[in-house]
Amino acid sequence: MDAALKVTPKMPATFNEFLGHLEPRDETCAAQLQTVHPLKQSELNYNQHRHNLNMQMLRKHEGLAAPLKIAMELKAVSKVGHLPFLPSTNVARDVLTGRDEVVEFSDIFNLEEHQELMRQPHAVMEKVLGM
Repeated sequence: MDAALKVTPKMPATFNEFLGHLEPRDETCAAQLQTVHPLKQSELNYNQHRHNLNMQMLRKHEGLAAPLKIAMELKAVSKVGHLPFLPSTNVARDVLTGRDEVVEFSDIFNLEEHQELMRQPHAVMEKVLGM
């Protein structure tokens, strides 16, 4: 094949095909590929936003005592201690926040940090105590 007919692949310096309200401000390819969708941050904070809205509605309907009571119960539940080698699912917190009725991805396809495994109590206590 003739070298003059051969097309050499070349990567453009910028991608300017993306026009619209989400257009990145930086013109380099790397910056355009690393842009984050505006809803990503909203989705990451969804549970916190929902909890705040529920507490605001509860305050408007029931007064200040109801959200304060729930906040104190959540704080008390989060401080419940257990031995470090025993798994904790924190069911009481899930009941207070309403997550006990929701089936999520982690409930079905358990992640390693949420698995209910019995570990060696002596080894875990020695690690916690720094022995």
